Amino acid sequence: MISHTVNRIFRLLIILKLSLLMNNSSYGQDRWFQIELSIFSNENVEDRESEYWTPEDTDLSYPNNSRRLSLLADSFLPEENINDESNAEEPLSQDDISNMIRVDQLKNIKPRERNTDSDFKLIDFARDDFAQLSHDDSDFQQTNRTLERSSEHRLLFHGLWRQAVQQSSAAIPIYIEGGLNYGEDYELQGSVTIRFNDAEDRVVVDTHIWLVEYSIVKNTDTEWVLPEIPKSIRIDSPINPSSLTYFPNKVYLMKQSRQMRSNEFHYQDHPALGLVISVKPYDVPSSQAIKGHF
Repeated sequence: MISHTVNRIFRLLIILKLSLLMNNSSYGQDRWFQIELSIFSNENVEDRESEYWTPEDTDLSYPNNSRRLSLLADSFLPEENINDESNAEEPLSQDDISNMIRVDQLKNIKPRERNTDSDFKLIDFARDDFAQLSHDDSDFQQTNRTLERSSEHRLLFHGLWRQAVQQSSAAIPIYIEGGLNYGEDYELQGSVTIRFNDAEDRVVVDTHIWLVEYSIVKNTDTEWVLPEIPKSIRIDSPINPSSLTYFPNKVYLMKQSRQMRSNEFHYQDHPALGLVISVKPYDVPSSQAIKGHF
């Protein structure tokens, strides 16, 4: 009788252990993090020239599944119109956005039928992934101010968002652009991917970005060809294009992979670029919790 009871308890413990392992595995696939990233240039010419890149040895490409960070202004532009040149308009000002929100709030004062044909949707910054968060939520405000005041560096990109971190096969690269624009291209372009390592005990940042020096005079000795931005993420600028043609004369590639601990500040060095990043665990609130807050 005692032996039978012990065996039963032992089996229950095994079932409980297996259940915990299964839950942990599922949790590993749905772990969310808040990510903050700043990319800046190194303006020291000697440092830039310490390494030399050639078109033959440099891989410039965008992953097929790249995406942009979502911005608040995207909520007021139907998705099918984003890449449509015929619908290009002047960018919305903050006053325009505020007025549109107010009009929509006034419409909600009285009951109305749900419009299933509307493309309008607001970003849920607490629960949506890859949404660019407010500057007020940033931990890099002092760092960015220091970079902007420095004569040796320039802040080219700053991103702050939340996402579920996945294994490499399911990870989604973030399209990066920043600095000055030259026609349809920018000084800084490329992608950054946040993923887990194989053991899922470290977050990995895969950096594949490049800094370009442009000229209106073509360098016939070294001819660079920049990759075309994928149509899925390309946004046609409403600004009138320049009549000038710009040629990429020098390209500095930063291609690194770095494992990181969460809740720590990490830095990646490069002769022409620098990158600072932090990754913090984030608990996604339920929709009921958000409704109760308001």
